[in-house]
Amino acid sequence: MRVFLIAITCIILPNIVFCDDDLITLNKLQNPIIFDGKVDDAEWGAIEPVPLIMGYPEFRGEMTEETVIRITYDEDYVYLSGKNFDSAPDKIMANTKKRDAMSPSTAYFGIIIDSFNDKENACAFFTTPTGLRMDAQVINDGLGRNPVNVSWNNYWDVKTSRDDKGWYVEMRIPFTSLPFSPKGDKVTMGMTVWRYIARKGEVHIFPEVSPDYGDWSTWRPSLTQEVGMTGVKTSKPLYITPYVLGGLNQKNDLNASRNGYILDNNFKKEVGLDIKYGINNNWNLDLSLNTDFAQVEVDDQQVNLSRFSLFFPEKRLFFQERSGVFNFGMDRSNQLFYSRRIGLDNDGNQQRILGGARLVGRSGGWDFGMINMQTHDNDVQNGENFTVLRAKSRIFNPTSDAGILITNRVGIDGSYNTAYGLDASINLFGQDFLNIRWAQTFDGDIEDNSLFSLDPSFLKIWLTRNTNRGFSYGLSGSFAGKNFNPGLGFQQRENYLRFGNRTQYTFAPAASKIFRHGFDSGGVAHWNKETKEIESLFWRMGWNVIWNNNMSIKASYRPRIENLQESFDLSDDVTIPAGRHDFGSTEIEFTSPGTNAFFTSVGIEIGTLYDGDYTKIELAPNWAVNSSLELTASYEYNNADYDQRNQYFRAHLLGLKALYMFSTKASVAAFIQYNSLDATYGGNFRFRYNPSEGNDLYIVYNDDLNIRRSRFDPELPFSNQRQMIVKYSYTFRR
Repeated sequence: MRVFLIAITCIILPNIVFCDDDLITLNKLQNPIIFDGKVDDAEWGAIEPVPLIMGYPEFRGEMTEETVIRITYDEDYVYLSGKNFDSAPDKIMANTKKRDAMSPSTAYFGIIIDSFNDKENACAFFTTPTGLRMDAQVINDGLGRNPVNVSWNNYWDVKTSRDDKGWYVEMRIPFTSLPFSPKGDKVTMGMTVWRYIARKGEVHIFPEVSPDYGDWSTWRPSLTQEVGMTGVKTSKPLYITPYVLGGLNQKNDLNASRNGYILDNNFKKEVGLDIKYGINNNWNLDLSLNTDFAQVEVDDQQVNLSRFSLFFPEKRLFFQERSGVFNFGMDRSNQLFYSRRIGLDNDGNQQRILGGARLVGRSGGWDFGMINMQTHDNDVQNGENFTVLRAKSRIFNPTSDAGILITNRVGIDGSYNTAYGLDASINLFGQDFLNIRWAQTFDGDIEDNSLFSLDPSFLKIWLTRNTNRGFSYGLSGSFAGKNFNPGLGFQQRENYLRFGNRTQYTFAPAASKIFRHGFDSGGVAHWNKETKEIESLFWRMGWNVIWNNNMSIKASYRPRIENLQESFDLSDDVTIPAGRHDFGSTEIEFTSPGTNAFFTSVGIEIGTLYDGDYTKIELAPNWAVNSSLELTASYEYNNADYDQRNQYFRAHLLGLKALYMFSTKASVAAFIQYNSLDATYGGNFRFRYNPSEGNDLYIVYNDDLNIRRSRFDPELPFSNQRQMIVKYSYTFRR
């Protein structure tokens, strides 16, 4: 069907394209465009629009509104325009001005660009009627957990306008923000463009991308249309970004006698420098001196009901550029390289980063990446040097790849941890993939560092089919040796065998208010290699329904087994004894229509947790009051009764967020979190002024307040830690 579409395009659009197999070659812009968001230039009128179809909710259905999208380019920019007509312009939903916002209750327009045409990684650029900028990177061909990273930012421009017929967009994306591999004077990229009509939950898209290809189907690089351009100007962009930072950090610590607290005032006065240099079109070098990782966003708190560490995503900007190149996923959240290890000591305290370098690029069909960072001593740990090397290439076909990742962590005291990993993802046919991961670690504290030993090794093999229609599955097996210890990674368990499976059958009825529904089941079992006993087992079976307006309901039953070798503390009041625990729960999740300005999700789970009765309630309302004000909240209640031991677990986790946007350039946000387990309130206030990319002013206030201070002796201080930071950075461009 795709080939047929291209053939028809070649016939009906001779003025803008000539075609060679699956390649569409755009005509180059001859005269400048007045960049004002009105799309009324004669130059736009000379370019035929791309042929759109309805991608959602009914694939190839009749589009209820007219959309006109055009693409062109000159030596410096890719240009995209959209005429988003609407029969009810007063009902156009534009509920936010926030940078990088992704909300189903707001109309969107934009483009996905696979600039290397590698079918795996892409850059996304989107806007709304308010003119906000949302840019993101897509990794792993839009598959797996969290394949879209909105923390990545780049340099590009957008303008919008509105009238009584709809809203209009002009985008220009500089080639300096799009790494690419030219062949002579020709460049080939993959592109997907689409418009989202929020109140109808309707997507207009080119090329034809079926929603059956997964939840992120419209973002997948392998499904983009190959687009050819000639005469693109090559350049070596240089961005120099100095920053200045000042502030006060107050921390209360126990005194030497442990009978009171001493307030430590630490005044911060820092300067630093970041440099981004485009060595050529497909290689970028980032240098950093006195790297600033001041926390301007706080992590959402989580209630941990297991004995394992929690995983938090990377938010620091230095690690965002083409982060997918360094991705080496193992089991679930486990990673061979986890960048949050850099800049934190073994106790989780911040450790100054003196500086470092990061190099990413593509050559001869290979993706390459290198990171080297150096930290300074702190009171807990000596300074260390961190090195990461990555190489990856396509094999067999355009959607298969293989690569190697090497990490090295060396302390000035002679300690070291080195790891290497080999990975491959092979597209067998259709949406069926064979994936392989092999890794070994070498540690100065381990005697057996033999290259041929399985003790410091990890292996995983799994088969998957990823589709939202019909039958899909996943089968996996893995093991980790007793000495496998990725010092620059994230690993929750050690010395285990693991088996997992997933089975799903989804119905997608045509011409229905129900988008899809179906049955799914799956589970994971871990065996302890030392005891030869099952360590844990999790199983899930359920039915879910999703409507065209993004309303959904899901019901599932979840039996579990946990075989504890030793007891652990669930909280200060509850200790879970060692031994085998068979338990389970039933869960119902409901999400109201996401196309409304106010929507919410509700979840109820009832059953048992280890050897006690368990209830969990989750609530997450979201309200876009208008385009300037957003209010969100989250509440989680966990209740477990262990009557036989007269122990009780009660946990309330409450988060309240308010965001006021003066414009797309200035905003103020407040975030309050309450955690009953720690008996603390966490507060974050942030003002941001961002008149252009690379020009940022932040004013940030963080506080960690104790309640029920008298529960310990000596009495807890009113505030554990308080921080106020003012930071300004400005980017000089060449």
